[in-house]
Amino acid sequence: MNYHIGNMLIYQEFVSGNDCPLCKIRSILEKRLVDQYLNESVMEDYQRRMVNERGFCLHHTEMMHARQNKLSLALQHITRIISLKGKLEITADPKRAKAMAEIFCDSDKTCVICDNVQVNMIRYYKTVAEMFYAEKKFKEILLSVDGFCFRHFGELLKYSDYASGRKKDYIYSLTKLEKDSLDKLLTDLNRFAAKHDYRNADMPWNGADKALARSIVKLHGDQAK
Repeated sequence: MNYHIGNMLIYQEFVSGNDCPLCKIRSILEKRLVDQYLNESVMEDYQRRMVNERGFCLHHTEMMHARQNKLSLALQHITRIISLKGKLEITADPKRAKAMAEIFCDSDKTCVICDNVQVNMIRYYKTVAEMFYAEKKFKEILLSVDGFCFRHFGELLKYSDYASGRKKDYIYSLTKLEKDSLDKLLTDLNRFAAKHDYRNADMPWNGADKALARSIVKLHGDQAK
């Protein structure tokens, strides 16, 4: 296997038994970026300009606020709020008011960390497909995964062209893997539901006790902070 910085996380998370290994990779990237924006990026002019322009979403703001270095977050909030204040104009003009409304209503919808995570995740979607094409043993690793959340399953399909000459095999492998994962999840969810009937008190769980939590990951991804 050809280990390098671009695929180490894939090898690490695709063999760890996670419900969606790409969710785990995304979480690792998020935590790295949160630490970055609380440390060295605070001092970089370009990054500060991007924070002033894009800001942080609530999810990543809460991740940063939960860490010890609150001064860095406060300093970035100061310059972000100053930037937004510069777009506020005292006016009685309805047209100008509507234009400002769009700016401020959308001010929490952009996030510099989300932007960076997405750029990096696209690179991983492509790399998974490239590894399937170039590394014979990777197919076996892929098929050992217990499926993906719906979002990441869709993203993998979207970038399936990067599997080149093995694209059809890649698509078939992905879709069969996800179908098998859903069949197992539905079986476990039905057992979970059945266990809530007193008549099935003696029925073994067989792992179905975690089915509801797994279904949340399947539908919404693992967004643990």
